[in-house]
Amino acid sequence: MRQVFLVLLLLNVVLFGWLRGWFGQSVSGREPGRLDQQIAVERIRVLTEREVQQVEKRAHDAKASPAPAAALAPDTTVACVEIGEFANDAQLARLRDRLATLKLTDRVSEQTRDRPGWYLVYLPAERTFADAEQRTEQLRAQGLQDLLVFKEGTLRFAIGIGSFRDRDLARKQVVLLDRRGIKGARITDNPTTVRSTRVLIRGADAAAVRQLEDAAKDFPQQKVQPCSETP
Repeated sequence: MRQVFLVLLLLNVVLFGWLRGWFGQSVSGREPGRLDQQIAVERIRVLTEREVQQVEKRAHDAKASPAPAAALAPDTTVACVEIGEFANDAQLARLRDRLATLKLTDRVSEQTRDRPGWYLVYLPAERTFADAEQRTEQLRAQGLQDLLVFKEGTLRFAIGIGSFRDRDLARKQVVLLDRRGIKGARITDNPTTVRSTRVLIRGADAAAVRQLEDAAKDFPQQKVQPCSETP
């Protein structure tokens, strides 16, 4: 009986030593041997304060970055887009030329209407129409493109430079003109009614819309947008 007890005790000691790795290898899948296999101590290091800040910044930027806007597919057709209101005939003529260049003339329609509440920036009247035309050419040489010589009314032979819904914007235009050396610009005392034209393009594809948006950059006060009403 004593011999059986000693044999069992020896077996337990051997099994315990084998499990603890006394014989050169521990049993996989048990602790702490499994942890020793998983953790490479030599690869662990403490991040510096600067590295921690960089990690936090990357995480913040990833959260703050908006999802990219979905672009129109090349074959997408837009029912109707518009650009304007154009209160200046010279601007409208330039837009028509651009649309002809883009081969969109057959899709274009125009809507003209009277719109109250516009402040006109203008230069005082010249003595004759010929004098006003000459002055206009000088202004174009200075970089002003969309000019209009009034042929009748209280502003006869005056030179229109721009129309603005907001009087403050009209004042800013006068200041900008003065800085460019164009003196004497005035603003109408009261808002006036002007005839303005919306240009509507029907059945434009995504490529045509992008071309229109590029063309609109020549007209800072205008923008391309879905038609407010279907023509």
